[in-house]
This record gives sequence, C-alpha cells and structure tokens, in this order.
Amino acid sequence: MVFSSPFEQLQALDQRCRRGARGLPAGVKVEEDWVGIGFKLGGEMLVARMSDVAEILTPPKTIRVPGVKEWVKGLANIRGMLIPVLDMALFLRSSQGKSPFDSRILIINKNNIVAGLLVEEVFGLRRFKPATKSLDIPSSSEALEPFLEGAFAEGKTTWNIFSIDKLVSNEHFLEVV
Repeated sequence: MVFSSPFEQLQALDQRCRRGARGLPAGVKVEEDWVGIGFKLGGEMLVARMSDVAEILTPPKTIRVPGVKEWVKGLANIRGMLIPVLDMALFLRSSQGKSPFDSRILIINKNNIVAGLLVEEVFGLRRFKPATKSLDIPSSSEALEPFLEGAFAEGKTTWNIFSIDKLVSNEHFLEVV
C-alpha cells in the first residue's frame, strides 16, 4: 500500500488499531475487602478493624500503678509516651490472664483513648469479603459478647469481629480505679 502523505499513514494506522481493538470491560463495581488484625483472646479467634489498631508490639515492661483495677497491668513507655497496658483476658473474665510467649500488645488510639491491649496471640492481617459478614455472633464467652459486632467464616474458622468502638465506650472499661 502506497501512501501519498503522512496523514494518510496515520489514518490507515488508526483504522487497523480500531479493527483489532477490543471493547472496554463492563463497568463492574469492585467491592473493597474488609481488612482487620486477627488475634486470640480467651481462646476465641477475633478480628479488629485494621484502622483501629495503630501498632502491634511484644509486651513491654510496665510500671504498676497503685489503686487501679487488677486488669490494668501498668504503664509502659512506648516511644516516649506513657501508655496503659490492659490485660484483656483479666478484664473480660475477672480471672488471672495468662501471659504466654506469643502474647502481644495491640496499641489502640480511639476517641482520644490510647491504650495497649494485651492479647494471647496475634495472627496478622486478615481479609474478608464484606458479603460474607454474618450478624450472628457465635461466641462462647458472655463477657465478650457486648464487644462483638458479627463474624466472618474462613474455612472451618470463625472470626468474631471485635469492636474497639464498643470497647472504648464501655463504662466498665473506662473505670480503671
């Protein structure tokens, strides 16, 4: 094919591209995954919104504060800030929480409440499709139920959703003295 001008060459190239072009994909709405941090508390598998957990740490040394409830482990110096460390197993069950080797601190900063929540174990990032959320709460712990807001099933494991919002607005949690 002989072209008389560069413009004709561009037109021919345009026609070839259009013949071989595929249509754009259908406008399918992409649903964002629900993302959280998986952890174990009282033997139960829980997940908290990732946006509610600022940091995950190994349990730091704490200084006991006189006159507070026994589930307040004490204050820890974390990056120059004094943060209360709270034993969540002890808070929920009013029995001695165990401190296994795998225990971790979830640092939360919600509604101007900064605290370190001592949990049995942290499993890291968990992703769930929002459509798989169930409002049923299959928890076996009555003390834990006021802080749950549904669950996700992942294979044989059920992850109850632990609400940091419900925790920091709970009067019992706020009364440390």
